[in-house]
Amino acid sequence: MSGQDERALALLTAAHADLPRAAVAELPIGERDRRLLTLHQDLFGPRLTALATCPECSASLELEFDAEAFGAALEDEFATEQADAPLSFSHDGYDIVFRLPNSRDVLALRQGRPDEENKLRLLERVVLRASRDEQEVPAANLPAAVIDALEGRLSLVDPHADIRLDLDCSACRARWQAPFGIVCFLWSAVDAWALRLLRDVHRLARAYGWREADILALSSPRRQCYLDLLDE
Repeated sequence: MSGQDERALALLTAAHADLPRAAVAELPIGERDRRLLTLHQDLFGPRLTALATCPECSASLELEFDAEAFGAALEDEFATEQADAPLSFSHDGYDIVFRLPNSRDVLALRQGRPDEENKLRLLERVVLRASRDEQEVPAANLPAAVIDALEGRLSLVDPHADIRLDLDCSACRARWQAPFGIVCFLWSAVDAWALRLLRDVHRLARAYGWREADILALSSPRRQCYLDLLDE
């Protein structure tokens, strides 16, 4: 998980030079991923394609969907300075004040640690205050029903933090939900684009003897014109 979060920070920091890495790290996970969806749309267009495997018959499914379906084109839901804004709700007599988890929280979790331990660690970080009958209650001592209610509230307030796709298999008619991770998706797209650009630079430098900086200074359409001429 931490590797994907580091990549998310790298992508957004590179795309928004005016936004310090520390500010990006404090964006709620859902807002961070929504901005990554918007970045994908700006760089590669709104269409997304992916592959999935049916859990019942192991058939391969090719998926195509639109980034705007996940709200990528919406205005920023959270201003940077509001990322730590406290939220509250009550359940079964417990009053909870919490904030939305961010990349800093996830990076603080230890890889290899059991999921339940990491879940508790994250809970302790995002619960700012918990009380019952005006008595403080440690986050670790909250009953399971209250924790479940908190998780439901987190999903409601920050829906982009856990995007799920409703899938169905045409071969066996199975239906299931699959998580969609924009970080891995966008990183792979940028990596493929960078490799294509490197190959284009190599072709043009070899054919015309131009410097890399001069080739990269060309607009994409003009660079493509020269590449097309090499194919004639």
